[in-house]
Amino acid sequence: SMINKKTIYDFYLLQSSITSLGLFELKKEENQINNYIEPFFVGLLEGEGTITTDLGTSKKYIRVRIVIALKNEKNNQIMLNKIQEIIGGRVVIERKNKYVTWIASSQSDVNKVLFIIARYPLLTIRKQCQLEFAKNCLLYKDFDNFNLNRKNMYKNKKDILDILNKNTEIKLPFYFKPWLSGFIEAEGNFNLVFNLKGYLRKSAFSIGQLDELHILNMIKFYFQGPEAENKITKDKKKINFKGNTIDSDYYRLSLYNALSRKLIFEHFEKYPLIGEKKLSYSKFFEYHNQNLNK
Repeated sequence: SMINKKTIYDFYLLQSSITSLGLFELKKEENQINNYIEPFFVGLLEGEGTITTDLGTSKKYIRVRIVIALKNEKNNQIMLNKIQEIIGGRVVIERKNKYVTWIASSQSDVNKVLFIIARYPLLTIRKQCQLEFAKNCLLYKDFDNFNLNRKNMYKNKKDILDILNKNTEIKLPFYFKPWLSGFIEAEGNFNLVFNLKGYLRKSAFSIGQLDELHILNMIKFYFQGPEAENKITKDKKKINFKGNTIDSDYYRLSLYNALSRKLIFEHFEKYPLIGEKKLSYSKFFEYHNQNLNK
């Protein structure tokens, strides 16, 4: 191709500057769906995907794959097929038909994804660590130290999260809205709980994250501004099978109030869910809006 591999990797090492290159400036009318699917895809990848890097069978090449595995439901298949159509990769049904999986493994597919991530940078620190490791492996091909480098993949994660999670000044990136729909497609829950008599006992949108409190702070801020009555809670520390406390924190955000619901409905009208999650969202929406057309 016109752009050699070294240039490509130099491009995405300069993530912040790539957006101004004009390389991806697309005509809005023609590419509206692409401009939605790409950041949506990044959000979905952050919630349900992995960027895996390993040594090929001969140990003479490094293999990077980007994978999103979802329950094998019809709407998930449609969504991943749409991603394949726009971004590339391939879609396979696996694990005894239980999962539908999107995979980018060829060099051209991986490069396309890396370009998209350069345009819409990852927001979770865990995925940023996976990306940095993959990029360094592609650039430096350090076979001898591969296992050591892989072991150190997350070594800076805690320090970065400590700073981000304490930050009270929230800035949402320009692509946050479509990114969020992809992320909620992966991680969000829309709950309606009824009692035995059929009356609503509880209604909430909830989303949880391991360690990445800053992500929940962004979502909370977006759906109700800084003056919030809805709280982010932290689960009790878990004990592993050896009896040691696991050094991770699981955070949960639940949005109950009418203002948040209104903002949620307005959001998904413009930035729709396109996988299986849209079914539980539809029930949630219909219950709260059942009197609209009467």
